[in-house]
Amino acid sequence: MDTQRILSSADVDMDRSPVCKKARYDVPLSDTNRWTLSKNELILHSVYDSGVERLVSDSEFALEKELKRHNVMSGAAGDTPTTKVEQIAILEASLPENTLQKLSMGELDDIVVQEEKKSCNSRNINYFDFLSDEVILHIFQKLSKTQLGNVALVCRRFSQLVEDESLWTRMDISNRSLDKGAMGIILSRQVIILRMSKTRVQDPPILPNVKASLPDYRCRLMYLDLTMASVSPSSLVTIFNQCRRLKKLSLESVPIDDNVLVALSANRELEVLNLAMASGIGVEGLRYLLTNCRKIRELNLSWTYLNAVSIDLVCENLPPTLDRFNFSGCRKLLDDQNVVQIVTNCPNLRELDLSDCTSITGDAVKKLTVLDELNFLSLSRCYLIPYRSLLVLKKMKSLTYLDVHGSYINEEEFKVIKNGLGANVNINKFKFSSIARPAVGVKKSKIWNMRIKD
Repeated sequence: MDTQRILSSADVDMDRSPVCKKARYDVPLSDTNRWTLSKNELILHSVYDSGVERLVSDSEFALEKELKRHNVMSGAAGDTPTTKVEQIAILEASLPENTLQKLSMGELDDIVVQEEKKSCNSRNINYFDFLSDEVILHIFQKLSKTQLGNVALVCRRFSQLVEDESLWTRMDISNRSLDKGAMGIILSRQVIILRMSKTRVQDPPILPNVKASLPDYRCRLMYLDLTMASVSPSSLVTIFNQCRRLKKLSLESVPIDDNVLVALSANRELEVLNLAMASGIGVEGLRYLLTNCRKIRELNLSWTYLNAVSIDLVCENLPPTLDRFNFSGCRKLLDDQNVVQIVTNCPNLRELDLSDCTSITGDAVKKLTVLDELNFLSLSRCYLIPYRSLLVLKKMKSLTYLDVHGSYINEEEFKVIKNGLGANVNINKFKFSSIARPAVGVKKSKIWNMRIKD
């Protein structure tokens, strides 16, 4: 304090002193023009010099600037020294002398700018260029079909990869409306499993500018659910003319005609067909279908309101491979003789539903006992069958479920049937038939027990 004088109290107003004020030394009169920039020569009083700091040199401004840039780039703001003196001390201790000289001369700014340019260039690198098509396709498989459409707009390579068949194996476009030609685009994707229940298809379904419009084009579609779809018979003919590999098909509650069945009959590998409540089925179409598709295992013709000629044609031409058959709703047009034809042509039946066939009698029940593999039988609302005639079913060792819904059997008669058939036969366990139907109950993500989404 003897060699270096501090500022007098008159020079500092404690109440009006600014937060940051440049200070000079109160030196003798002979040295009034002398200012110091050395941190070692600056001593400030803790009371009188409150709010005052020393004048910072240009080199120190550069150091401070570099420190701030270093903190931003490193992201370690929490570890930054709190005081400027500590920051300078760290730089002086860690950086060599020549670097400090460059820092004070501003040469280090050019180096920092170059590093920033390199960092910007690294952000423009397309890392997908380093990936193979197989890896990118594996990534695309995690996206929805809508997202794939957006990805195709990114670049030419993505647009080509999105066309890959592996991304379009399964599709669910139920409860939607398809514009003209949209079905042709879907078939051109080579989809295999397609759900279109309650979907509206506008005519024409296929336009000339897609692969599916070519005469020799054959799509890979094998499983198609058109339950309750709004589609015209002419559109169905156009679609089925491009399909030759169908194995499972549902046209429940869809209006069709003989031309649709003729086009469908070209699918000789057809195994499951659901025509429940379909309208417009004619004799010629049925003849083509049952003559060419001899591998059908499940067939649902319930409530199709066929005439007597069509019913006779069906019973006479059922394929021997059939093991699940629903012919309910024939009312008075299906008789005991038709039941005999069904049993004769389909000896391997496991499930049979003849509900609401009101003309069959107890004699038909006796004919059913020859089916050694019959597991499920539904005779609901068959009013001409006496309840005691059902007791002959006890001979069938394979029978597990029997449905006799309806008010024609009272409670006492029901007990007689239950006791007569024994505990191995479950009575009235099912209200609806699942034969050939793509989905039953709450199964919204599968058709015929196959996933419809990747």
